[in-house]
Amino acid sequence: MRFCQSRCLVSSLFLLAAVSACAQRSEDWLPITPQDRQIKDVPGDPGAPAVQLYYADFRDDVRESEFIYTRIKVLNEKGKEYANVEIEIPPHYSLSDLQARTIHPDGSIVEFTGRSFEKLIVGYRGEKLIARTFTLPAVTVGSILEYKYRLLWSHYFFDPLWNVQHELYTVKESFWLRRYTGPLQTRHLSDETRLSYVTSNMPAGAVPKDTGPGVELQMENVPAFKPEPYMPPAANFKAQVQFFYGGREIESPDVFWRELGREWYEKSEHFIGNHQELKTAAAQIIAGETDPEKKLRKLYARAQQTRNLSYERQRSGEESRGESLKANENVMDVFNRDYGFRNEIAELFAALARAAGFRAELMRVSTRRDRVFDPKLLSENQLEAEIVRLKLNGSDLFLDPGTRFCPFGLIAWTYTSEPALQLDKDGGSFTVVPTATADKSVSHRSAEITLHGDGSAQGEVTIEFKGNDALQRRLDALDTDDAGRRQNLEDELRSWLPSGALVRLKGEQKWNSSEEPLIAQFAVELPGVATVAGKRLAVPANLFRSIQSDAFAVNERRYPVYFPYTYEEIDKVALHIPEGYSLETIPNGQDVKLSSTRFITTRSYNQGQLLLTRALVVNSIYFQPEQYAMLRNFFNKLRAADEEQAVVARP
Repeated sequence: MRFCQSRCLVSSLFLLAAVSACAQRSEDWLPITPQDRQIKDVPGDPGAPAVQLYYADFRDDVRESEFIYTRIKVLNEKGKEYANVEIEIPPHYSLSDLQARTIHPDGSIVEFTGRSFEKLIVGYRGEKLIARTFTLPAVTVGSILEYKYRLLWSHYFFDPLWNVQHELYTVKESFWLRRYTGPLQTRHLSDETRLSYVTSNMPAGAVPKDTGPGVELQMENVPAFKPEPYMPPAANFKAQVQFFYGGREIESPDVFWRELGREWYEKSEHFIGNHQELKTAAAQIIAGETDPEKKLRKLYARAQQTRNLSYERQRSGEESRGESLKANENVMDVFNRDYGFRNEIAELFAALARAAGFRAELMRVSTRRDRVFDPKLLSENQLEAEIVRLKLNGSDLFLDPGTRFCPFGLIAWTYTSEPALQLDKDGGSFTVVPTATADKSVSHRSAEITLHGDGSAQGEVTIEFKGNDALQRRLDALDTDDAGRRQNLEDELRSWLPSGALVRLKGEQKWNSSEEPLIAQFAVELPGVATVAGKRLAVPANLFRSIQSDAFAVNERRYPVYFPYTYEEIDKVALHIPEGYSLETIPNGQDVKLSSTRFITTRSYNQGQLLLTRALVVNSIYFQPEQYAMLRNFFNKLRAADEEQAVVARP
């Protein structure tokens, strides 16, 4: 739960009492111990590049600051990469008091006196996550690297989080949190502000200790967290402690979510209201249409035409005043001003649908982009976005008008397969938003290629993205310019083609459409795509590869295999062979399937042209570790099918 920006100020007397009640943790550089100098490898992980000797996270929610201290020892040449430091800065936070230094094996110290730089490390849905980057000086094998800094905020912060498990094995770590106990101007007016927490994946016996004014935790010998390709959000598998504030309602998860659902219901219903002008507008949008689905499509399109401020960069107060952007008080403001945030647009669509006679219900959804919903974590931040549920022809229809570019009938993948809270006057109930079937997210890749006698080839490739495949790329493109968008498309196609491919984007269409496919056309050159053996040319049976196959390089996995959404890949390659060549051999087609995956290949030859097709369907997003061997076998067969060769020869 966030503190409201208008949080009541704490009195000076309260501050003094809090400071005296809880001794401040030391923020000085710690001495280098003999044990620090002796460590040369990591227990159970020979060849580890580095070891984290010490990590500290001291957070003070009274003084609105968080102190971080990191000490790392370089164990081999690869470990020198840890001299390049990136510090993530959450939105609305600032970084201060950055200090860093390198300690050589002989004890000499080189202070960091250079500059740090700002870097955009994540850009998604218009939200930017900034990192402060710098490089520690004069690093050698055996060097100890350490840096410390402070994060500051003002009247606004996200739920406290202790990351107990890190990229490196950690010898010792120390956590401390001073709780805020003053009045909170939040949903629940309580005579007492309470702090609670949820632990996940913690070692046996590792329990935070409540010290009265705060909470602390000491840990030793914490193994490194080693992620795997295509695993679910890593945050759900790391050792962590997540905190949340509230009143008495946090004593019971059922009470918490019920009260929150009731509050959100009352707020949304007040915002929607009952406006005769909107009924008139809905009738004009429908314009005499009688088919229920077509009515909804027209209303949905109108809502999505609204300028979506959630997908634009944050503006300063001066910029907002310059644009005359006012806070919307109700759906009529959104409709008439033609701008709003994502949830306001969802509520506008719900209001239009109701005005047209449909029963439209709002739901608060969780996102699995960064972590999976945890009902024990009593934080409203887990359910930030709204979608709409209706009945159409006796079936539930889930719609996502607040996600920019999301087509009618589809929910953005981040909000599917996760619990959503349906809002009603009694507080609502949880239901799982279904995952779209694979045919809703399709990539069509077609190629018209001319093969030359020296084994090279050139031609054109057209890619058509639909559903989540199109939606995700359109949202990603919001965080870059035309050149960056072009580069992203070229890089993606290059990753699918044989090594050494030259790719040039010729054209792109429908970047700003919700309903139409996203289309890109390329010119490609493929040096050495065919193997030359005397008078023969051996060419692969598919130009395109599935990068998902990279998840199956190892024999065993610890974590599940996870795809963000179900999908289909449909490839069609027309390969024109050189004049004077004829077909010698061509592999047979295949049809390989499991309960939720399937691929089909066909290969044929007609009048100097090889026609190669492949369709892949993945109709599940989550595969348990015990399913890995079977799934690995499937994708290995797919890769082998892609690598099969047709042979053409000349007399």
